[in-house]
Amino acid sequence: MKLAVNYSEEAERLVSDSLVEIDLFKCPDFSREWIDHAEKTIPCYIHFGLNAGDRQMDKVNWEKVKELREQSKTPYVNVHAVAFAKDYPNTDIFSTSPSVVNGIVDAVVRDIEIVAEKVGMENVIMENIVCRGQGENTMQAIIDPTIISEIVHQTGCGLLLDTAHAQLTSKCLGYDVKEYISQFPVKQLKELHITGIQADEEGRLRDSMSMTKDDWELARWVMQRIKDGDWQEPWVVSLEYGGVGPKFEWRSDQDVLIEQVPMLCDLVK
Repeated sequence: MKLAVNYSEEAERLVSDSLVEIDLFKCPDFSREWIDHAEKTIPCYIHFGLNAGDRQMDKVNWEKVKELREQSKTPYVNVHAVAFAKDYPNTDIFSTSPSVVNGIVDAVVRDIEIVAEKVGMENVIMENIVCRGQGENTMQAIIDPTIISEIVHQTGCGLLLDTAHAQLTSKCLGYDVKEYISQFPVKQLKELHITGIQADEEGRLRDSMSMTKDDWELARWVMQRIKDGDWQEPWVVSLEYGGVGPKFEWRSDQDVLIEQVPMLCDLVK
C-alpha cells in the first residue's frame, strides 16, 4: 500500500525538507498549477470531482480526464455515488420505496457505465458520500451498504471507502460505524481515505480535519481488517487533511501534518 496526503503548500514544504515521508500527493482535478507544483516534489495522483447518479456525465471533459490521468499515472477514475434530494422532489429522503430505490440505483449504474465506456470498468472506483438525515440534500438510500453493494455488483466497479464519510453518516443517523462499514463490499476495496471529523462553531460535524482519538481508533480497526486479509488491500491510503483553495487551505496546519502523517504511516506500512 502506498501512503498519500492531500496536496497543500504546507505538505509540500514538509516533504521537500524531509520532515515527513509519503509516497504520493493526492491532488484535485481542478488546478493544473497545483498538480504541476506537486509533481516537482514527489509523484501525485488525481482525485476526480465526478458524481455518479446526477445524470451529468455528458458534461464531463473527458479529454481533460484522460490527460490528467496519463500525466499523473493515476490508476483509477473515481466517482462519488450521489442521490441529491432535489432530483427526487416530493420524496422523503428516507424513502425505501422500490421505485425510489431502483431509480437511484439505475441512475448511478448508468453514470458509472458511461465512465466505463471511456476508461474501462476495471479502472472505475465508487466512493461513499455523507448522509446527515432530515433537512439535508442526500437521499438515505445512496449510503445504504446493501445498495452500495448492489451497484458494485451490477457494474463490477471497485470501492473507494472514505472512513470519515462513513463516520459522519453513522453519527448523524445513529449507526454503529464499524457494523455499518463492515456491510460495504470490502472485498472490492481499491482505495482508502482517512481523515478526522470535528464540529464547527455551530456544532455541525465536518471532515478533512485533524485526527482525534476516535478517528485513530477507527483507522486502526480498518487497517487491521486489511492486514488480517478480511478486506482487500487498497492500492493507496490517503490522509485527507488540508489542501488548497479557500475551503481547505485554512486547515493545513503543518504541526498537524508533522504529528499525524508519521502516525498514519506506522499504521499503513
